[in-house]
Amino acid sequence: MSKEMIFPVSRIVYRIKEIIEDTVRLDSLWIQGEISNLKKHRSGTYYFSIKDDKAAMSCVMFSSYVKHLKFDLEEGMKVLISASASVYPERGSLQLYVKQVRPDGIGALYLELEQRKQRLLKEGYFDPAHKLHKPSYIGNVGVITAKEGAALQDVLSTIRMRWPMMQITLYPALVQGNQAAQSIIAQLAKADCAGHDAILIVRGGGSFEDLFCFNDEALIHAVYACKTYTICGVGHKTDTTLIDFVADMSCPTPTAAAQFASLDQREVLQKLAQSQQYMSQRMEQILALKQQQLSTLLSNPYMKDPKSWVFQKRLLLDSYLQSMDQTKDALLSKSADLEYKKSLILQSVQHLCDKKGGELTSIKRQLIPLMQRIDGQNQQTYIQVNQNFMQAMQQYRELNRQACAKYISLLDAYSPLKTMQRGYSITTCQNTLVRSIDGVSKDMILYTQVGDGTIESKVIDKRRMKDAK
Repeated sequence: MSKEMIFPVSRIVYRIKEIIEDTVRLDSLWIQGEISNLKKHRSGTYYFSIKDDKAAMSCVMFSSYVKHLKFDLEEGMKVLISASASVYPERGSLQLYVKQVRPDGIGALYLELEQRKQRLLKEGYFDPAHKLHKPSYIGNVGVITAKEGAALQDVLSTIRMRWPMMQITLYPALVQGNQAAQSIIAQLAKADCAGHDAILIVRGGGSFEDLFCFNDEALIHAVYACKTYTICGVGHKTDTTLIDFVADMSCPTPTAAAQFASLDQREVLQKLAQSQQYMSQRMEQILALKQQQLSTLLSNPYMKDPKSWVFQKRLLLDSYLQSMDQTKDALLSKSADLEYKKSLILQSVQHLCDKKGGELTSIKRQLIPLMQRIDGQNQQTYIQVNQNFMQAMQQYRELNRQACAKYISLLDAYSPLKTMQRGYSITTCQNTLVRSIDGVSKDMILYTQVGDGTIESKVIDKRRMKDAK
């Protein structure tokens, strides 16, 4: 009887692993299938299965390979993978170790572009609110394009035909290939610091791959951060790149970009002619109006004979001076008359003091008519003023009486005596108001004032209300 051979499971698994790794070579193959059960570990490693309608295999893609992906791997995506086969000893399972993944059915560049576009859109790089407004006048532009390209000639010929006085500075850059994006970024930084009114980034038409450098994420960031107004004209009308979404203005072709940046001298000349015609018509209207106003002024009699106006004003001034002199003389005469009557009054008073009582009445009778004659002219005025004064005093007294009555009513309403007449009282202890039971103690003497007198009492006990805090 032969001796039985016994091996641990680990030895068998590792043996199978060695056989598969030595004999199953998949380096030259692309495995086609659909992504299933995708799990993205926080370490960066992807775990998933690749399957078709008949079979499935477990896959692992380590983070060192994941970082080279040009697109985001998603559940259900059809892909082609390059991998090596091996066995995972701990579970004894056969799995593929993926090194490369590319989309199946759609180009990798198209998928990468779409995913990059959606990401940049979410991050706000295409937000219209961030775009600069077009300058009111563009007279100095920087052009970023290939030095020998047809796009440059299109821009130059268009601007020379439309607005030949515009200053143009060329910033030559690569516009195709792996180094194109960095070349454009470097020239954009130079142009942005040169003080141009606008920067044109242009390139002629080409294939999707040829224009892919204008989808570079670093270039999108550079255009977004540019402080100068940017105009993009890349490809033909049907071509669209990400730089079209981030630039301040996107034009379908380099020629259209040059047209947008430049004025048309024929249109400007036409507008100048229209402005000149309008200004001439407006000046004629203003001159006609001023001539009419001048004719009206010249027809004035004073303009025909200015001396007559001076003579009239001089006569009027003489009349005013004469009236002032007459008034002055009248005032002096009144003043002298008042002085004379004042002296008569003083003499009468003095004479009154020298007479006896019987003669006082006689002098008084003589004095009254004299005072009446003195005040005769102003007596009516004094009476009117006195009446107005008395009327004002009566109104003042009435207003004060009403105000006083109002305050008396308020004082009466708020009087503690009124409150006590309604059943309330005031309690004091040792000349202090009692506001709380904490202010008194047993055997203290209390004085309670009610509406008609005072009650003296003694504290026997005190109890606090249950709801009191």
